[in-house]
Amino acid sequence: MQIQSIDVRYDSNPNIMYYNLSCSLLNVYKGRCDLFLVNSNTNLKQELLIKHNRAIMEGNLIAEDHFFEKFHTLFSMKFDKPGKIDLYIGENLKINNQGILEIKDEIITVINNYKIYLPLL
Repeated sequence: MQIQSIDVRYDSNPNIMYYNLSCSLLNVYKGRCDLFLVNSNTNLKQELLIKHNRAIMEGNLIAEDHFFEKFHTLFSMKFDKPGKIDLYIGENLKINNQGILEIKDEIITVINNYKIYLPLL
């Protein structure tokens, strides 16, 4: 998925700071994903919700504290190319030849791993 925008947010109840990464899906037609990047002491599961009636996903990514604290410095400069995120999930998803995601019901799946790619040049 390609990162379109990043916002930092703070909610006073339950006292949490997180980054909201708004992404477009590269392999799914009109696919969107909102990811919440949180630090490791947050009481959230690292999982992805895939909605069945649209190609819209929401998920939580848990980062090590050191990476989470420095994350905002990675976006202090504008780059010509957008960043990218790869998610490795516990479900196999079916996408047809037209790029349409084909699922019957809403899916909540674990995110086993993720990689964030940011352009430097």
